[in-house]
Amino acid sequence: MSTTRYDVIIIGAGAAGMLAALEIALTGRVVAVIEAKDRTGGRIHTINYTGFEKPVEMGAEFVHGDLPTTVNLFEKAGIKKHSATGEAWEYKEGALEKRRDFIEDYDALVKKFKSLNNDISVADFMKQYLADSQYEELRASLKNYVQGYYAGDIDKASTYALYEELTGGEEKDYRVDGGYGQLAAWLEKQTRAKGVQFFLLEEVREINWKTLDVEIVTNKQTLHGKKVLVTVSIGVLQSEMIRFSPALPGKMSAAKKLGFGHAIKTNLQFTGPFWKDKAFTRGKKMSKLNFLFSNQPIPTWWTQHPRKEALLVGWLAGPPAESVTTVAKDVVVENAMQSLAQIFSMEPALLQQKLLAAAWYNWSADKHFYGAYSYSVVDGEAIIKSMIEPVENTIYFAGEGLHHGNEIGTVEAALTSGRNVARQLIAQFDSTIY
Repeated sequence: MSTTRYDVIIIGAGAAGMLAALEIALTGRVVAVIEAKDRTGGRIHTINYTGFEKPVEMGAEFVHGDLPTTVNLFEKAGIKKHSATGEAWEYKEGALEKRRDFIEDYDALVKKFKSLNNDISVADFMKQYLADSQYEELRASLKNYVQGYYAGDIDKASTYALYEELTGGEEKDYRVDGGYGQLAAWLEKQTRAKGVQFFLLEEVREINWKTLDVEIVTNKQTLHGKKVLVTVSIGVLQSEMIRFSPALPGKMSAAKKLGFGHAIKTNLQFTGPFWKDKAFTRGKKMSKLNFLFSNQPIPTWWTQHPRKEALLVGWLAGPPAESVTTVAKDVVVENAMQSLAQIFSMEPALLQQKLLAAAWYNWSADKHFYGAYSYSVVDGEAIIKSMIEPVENTIYFAGEGLHHGNEIGTVEAALTSGRNVARQLIAQFDSTIY
């Protein structure tokens, strides 16, 4: 049991928690970080698996645009990134066709967006504005986009946020050379160098508190401090697996109104990029394939283009992913292989011969996350504002789901939220109180 009384105890060693820890430690405060996993990084999870050509991203993979906090930290850490470009294709009714936009009939959708006078859920938007039979394909495309890209539920997802994201201009996507895990490792190294103490493999059970006095009960010990910053996932908050005493019913009610998406990610390493061979693409030239959409059990795929690795990533997200949280790895990989065999008109046995390695992660089945990442909901800004309001300058909340804007659900959102809340926490320290 630690006998140290910490100035700040941070729950969660993901991007938000570690950057917050670093910001606070730089002011000379005594900081502890409690993490349920045996590693830092949270939903940054880069693994060097046998059989794969390069480190595998089981969690965060893309950098969506020139994001200031992420780019600044990459520069400090000496981390390089490269463009993730290429073409989008679709498998539909037995044919492979190139797609201009991620959403069918994009121009018609934008016109309907402009008719909105107030924010509503995407489901209500489709009922009110896209009910005609002529929009059948657009409705399906929009639903697939919300589920696939946001990992969202159309009954909760914000139409205003979708409109802003889709019409906000082209943003360039990047991948991280060597994997996102480098950022987590760098943040951990910096925080430890500033004296931050880490407690890994410790699940927080209770937070007992009064003004400027917290007691954190884990499965192994009890820690004491002045303030606590909670950076666990929205899924964990919604599960109420951490008990607050006195209770925080307002915070828990707000957390349950937020959007938190489900996802299963499957990485498949092949002997070569067979999707560039016209023998398997029905004669179509797909050498620049980036994203591939389908109606298969694993509906969304992406390559590593423009890099040469023969790695395909399968993505099942949103409510369909939530419904298969108890499915075993062998079944998921089998579904992935069956999906690819159908899309590329290949004999399953031949495709199996080309497979070198498979790895997957079901984020919704992990009790330390209960999902993958957040998405914007109707009235989300107000809900988030209520969540990040400190409780008696003692309990604070931060994370990727508590950042309002297009970056919600990303590493940038986690970093920005962690930094901003840490600075708010620092500003509210007053030595005369003690």
